[in-house]
Amino acid sequence: MRRSSTHRRVENLIRQGVGVREASWDMVPAGDGPARERLAEELAAWVREAMATMRRPYGIDHVALALACRDSTGRVLSTSSLGVIRPGSFYGAEGVERIAGFLEDVELVRTAGAVNVSGALLSLGDLAFELDIARAA
Repeated sequence: MRRSSTHRRVENLIRQGVGVREASWDMVPAGDGPARERLAEELAAWVREAMATMRRPYGIDHVALALACRDSTGRVLSTSSLGVIRPGSFYGAEGVERIAGFLEDVELVRTAGAVNVSGALLSLGDLAFELDIARAA
């Protein structure tokens, strides 16, 4: 019974936007490798910037990152979840490489023209902080 109550509270917090950060970028037409690399670096920089504002109660600093790509009509071309990861992944090559891998996959499914890449980051520390406040009240 307690587990489903916590599950519901977490779902409600996420729906309210607690710990959620979102952004989007336009990706230039296919074939421009350096531009794709710059975009991967830009996305990783956004992740690092978003992580700098997170709460870290009890040392909980994990994040979940999801990426999606839509064409100019809004049709979803590709999605990926990088799963639950530690922030350190984005201060080295690993995070940028994983984002670059997603962008390379986008190149395989896209048609001509620019596409929009969206990122959603969920801070598990922010959720834990809010749950602790709710429990103490």
